[in-house]
Amino acid sequence: MIETITLALATPIAKAILDKFYEGVGSKLGEKAVESLPPAIQKKVTQMGQWIWDKHLKQNAGTDQLLQKAADGSEAEQVALTQQVHAIVDADEALRQQSQTLATEIYQVINNDIDAKNVQQIFGGQGLQVNEKQDQPIIQIQ
Repeated sequence: MIETITLALATPIAKAILDKFYEGVGSKLGEKAVESLPPAIQKKVTQMGQWIWDKHLKQNAGTDQLLQKAADGSEAEQVALTQQVHAIVDADEALRQQSQTLATEIYQVINNDIDAKNVQQIFGGQGLQVNEKQDQPIIQIQ
């Protein structure tokens, strides 16, 4: 029985979550080695995998073998795991919100192929960018 999820074991769960909110992005996570992601994102992937494992998947018979085979690259097991994770996320609104936040952060890191000067990545906040010279300072109050 798996007690602690490693990054390699959390990756199939993260793929399932990414596919839930950004169709087809989970396969990009497989193409781009998860070890090349920033350490903060790796930590979030591992934490989410551990949380889903502990709260929802651990008690189901056979899921440890399913997760291990999915981590080893078995497509059939990844599909089965994805179906289970999607059902879990659909049933739990708090998990859905957390998963969507994580998926957005990973999606933006994976698709960071933007070649622009002024790029802002804003996670859960509000951004302001002014490119024109102003005579008066811009003050933003919420």
